[in-house]
Amino acid sequence: MDLPQLQPTTELGKDIGSISADRVLVAVRVRPMLARTDGGDNMRQVIKTDPRNRIVVTEEDRRRKEYPFDYVFSEGQEEVYDCIGKQMLREAFAGYNVCLFAYGQTGSGKTYTLQGLPGAGLPRDKPHSLENEGLTPRVCRDIFSIIQTKVEADPSLDIRVFLSITEVYNEKVRDLLPVTKTPKGQEPPTLKLVENPQTRKIEVKGLAKHRVIGYERLISLMQQGNANREVAETKMNECSSRSHQIAQLHIVQEYEKMDVSQDKRDCESYITLVDLAGSERQSKTGTSGEQFKESTHINLSLLTLGRCLNSFSEGKQRENVPLRDSQLTRLLSESFGGNSKTWMLAAVSPTAYNLTETVSTLNYASNAKNITNHAKQNRLARALELHELKQTNKGLQEAYDAEHEKQRKLALEIDRLTAENDRLRLNQSVRKQVEDLQSQAVQLKSARERKYQQQYDALSSSSSVPYALTTPRPDTYIGRAKISLRNIIEQVSNYHTLSLSNESNVSDGSHVVLVVNIYPVDHQGSANVERQVTAKDLLGQRVDFVVHVINAKGIPEQFNKVVYCQYLYKWAEKDTYKTVEVRGNSDPEFDFKKRFAFSKMNQSLVEYFRSESVIIFEVIGKAEG
Repeated sequence: MDLPQLQPTTELGKDIGSISADRVLVAVRVRPMLARTDGGDNMRQVIKTDPRNRIVVTEEDRRRKEYPFDYVFSEGQEEVYDCIGKQMLREAFAGYNVCLFAYGQTGSGKTYTLQGLPGAGLPRDKPHSLENEGLTPRVCRDIFSIIQTKVEADPSLDIRVFLSITEVYNEKVRDLLPVTKTPKGQEPPTLKLVENPQTRKIEVKGLAKHRVIGYERLISLMQQGNANREVAETKMNECSSRSHQIAQLHIVQEYEKMDVSQDKRDCESYITLVDLAGSERQSKTGTSGEQFKESTHINLSLLTLGRCLNSFSEGKQRENVPLRDSQLTRLLSESFGGNSKTWMLAAVSPTAYNLTETVSTLNYASNAKNITNHAKQNRLARALELHELKQTNKGLQEAYDAEHEKQRKLALEIDRLTAENDRLRLNQSVRKQVEDLQSQAVQLKSARERKYQQQYDALSSSSSVPYALTTPRPDTYIGRAKISLRNIIEQVSNYHTLSLSNESNVSDGSHVVLVVNIYPVDHQGSANVERQVTAKDLLGQRVDFVVHVINAKGIPEQFNKVVYCQYLYKWAEKDTYKTVEVRGNSDPEFDFKKRFAFSKMNQSLVEYFRSESVIIFEVIGKAEG
């Protein structure tokens, strides 16, 4: 599905397009010249960009050196989002985990690139904030714009978004969006990292996960998490990050009815945005006391991250990479060499004053380009279980047909031997052979009936097909009822006035009824077939019947703007059948008929028709049209 929100709008975005690779993609952003942090007397520019996505080092006492990267940015925030943010969203909605981590010297513009200036994530009715808006608020806005586009295109799709924000401060893992606020003056609680025994992934025990349903709520939580982060003023930066921040968005996409042929697959994905604290030199930042301790922890964790990146880039096995040496590398273990499509954004200063740190960052970024990841689409288990149940049902039907053919051939053999016995005037040996075959036939029939009863019971009890066809919503009334087909086994018509369960728990929704008529017809569709028969008479015969949805009564007035009925015939898991939509009527007339035909009845179908939940009906009433 083409999403207009993800079309490139900048010249660089249009030129480069979407880069697809199984390795870490690396971008470099050169910060504009700033007087305060660039060293006064050492203001000359030694780092330049090249139109071929290269960084060029031109310092006089160094040999000219070029660094090629996937992206090189020297313009505004829109260019970064156009090339990286939109591609991340495209992959995330396709079911892939994505990660962006920003690395660089303190004061090089990492947090500005991700978050923008304070207030830059405000709604678009304040145009002065757009130029400085970072990648994160742009991602947050377009997530819900894309959700609206996808749901409008397919109303059966349900998309949910969850947010969590973590920080690593002095090797302590903290929740920046805790459910319970930490009392003033107390240190926030430290959370533990644990390994999920099933997925083998590292998780934060006790980390709050917030459900968000709109952009305003999401950006409010993002700003709340940023406000809780540890920051301080240094000589290099007025608002220097003293911790590593990891924001993670969890997107779950589920369809009411799976259809692999139309690429309707339930999936989930994680968008991970990592704002690393900057590497620091005490001589430049002027830190002391507690800030010096913070700088030490920051540099140690970044050093460990660099060792891990080098190990991955050299192709070492995962168990030989020192991921457990710091909390940061444990948290990011899935983003390098794991199930994720990962981007690295290296922020650098252009001046000679910061040349040593800049070259270190460029070497760091160059190594990251050699890391291979193994991203895969994250499919949810419900579609796989449904497919397995259909395959099981198909196998049972084929086995039954094979057994039925075997029984037919055995019956022919009995008839042949009986005739031979008569011809030989009831020869004793032939008569004994006939009796043995008849006994075998009785035993085979009994065993076959027990076997298929057990298989039917197992299929019925293990079915994970949900009774609910529609997900409850505040603006929707949902009433459900289930029905048996015993009258079809008896070949008689049966009118039903079904009391609907109030699944939405709305007021005045407890007295709604649905009137249906289910009656047998012959092969030409005539309804004049009522006769007294037994289930045995139907075995091996064709059976036709009609489901006639007549009307509903008592729909709550506030939900009668659009009313319709839909039902699911559960045995074969076919399409959902839906009546016409009736507007503005609490007693809608549907008059919807659907004919079903079964070419050959078997014992399993007979038993299933006698069960209580053969057809599931839903009456839907909506408050808005």
